[in-house]
Amino acid sequence: MLATPTRTPGVPPTGDEWLHEVKWDGVRAVGHVTGGQFRLFNRTEGDITDGYPEVVEGTDTLPDLIVDGELVVLDSDGIPSFHEIAHRMHARNPAHVARHMKERPAIFVVFDLLALDGRDLTRLPLAERRALLEGLGLTPRVWQLSESYDDGAALAEFTRNAGLEGVVSKKRTSQYLPGARSTDWVKTAHRAEVVTVIGGWLPETDAPDRLGAVWVGNVANAETFEDNPVLYSLGRVGSGLSQKQRAALLTVLRDIERDTPAFDRLPADPEIKRTRWVEPLLCVQVRYLNVTPSGSLRQPVLMSLRPDVSPLDADAAELN
Repeated sequence: MLATPTRTPGVPPTGDEWLHEVKWDGVRAVGHVTGGQFRLFNRTEGDITDGYPEVVEGTDTLPDLIVDGELVVLDSDGIPSFHEIAHRMHARNPAHVARHMKERPAIFVVFDLLALDGRDLTRLPLAERRALLEGLGLTPRVWQLSESYDDGAALAEFTRNAGLEGVVSKKRTSQYLPGARSTDWVKTAHRAEVVTVIGGWLPETDAPDRLGAVWVGNVANAETFEDNPVLYSLGRVGSGLSQKQRAALLTVLRDIERDTPAFDRLPADPEIKRTRWVEPLLCVQVRYLNVTPSGSLRQPVLMSLRPDVSPLDADAAELN
């Protein structure tokens, strides 16, 4: 079951009919226990059990059940990191899995109970499913139970300050609708915005005369920028802006192309080969979820062109 975005960005719904949970930044998974045997499946119903042996440990004592949850790997600050879990998403070689398990141990954070002892629970209200889930007495050695809270605004403030991804709010009366995106579940993602400088552009794969994405960054050294304009990279941004805005931007980018990149270091991305480099003159405002350990903006979206901002003032510019 999937959630819809909150109507007011950054603000969870209010009212006694809602329960609120942390929005975990990991890999969604459904766990099945049958006769003491545990299997783990991803959203496309692929069997990923062998990739997470630490999650299997201890499940042989559980009753027959089906649970919904999120596989999470914590970073050095104890914050769920998609960058860390990404290393494990496709690892199946036993030696690689063993190394990842040691370096990046996963936690299965469980937030819903879909079946218990052969009984389908999906048509029960969420409040009843939660009560049954909590009654299982899960220990962190097996799985971790995702806590629920009554105050969505307080949880949103806490998760924002803690650097977590956001909040998922669920109606207490909601049934579990597999595969559906329901307004009974609402997600509030914490996103930030920044003004950045364009350093290059990519044409669309099937339409070379259209703008597909831009490489963005900010000034690496303000003191030397006028004589030696260099940016540090914040990654590639492909979504956002209307086709009319993209066409207008591309016209300008073509006029300021250069042969070499203005970035101090290039990201390890195969699309670099198709990139057309430009003078670092134009600024854009970008919305993003968070910053990866490599320094790239995660889930970036181009919000607006910022011709009113100079590259030297980009990282301190007021947001529109």
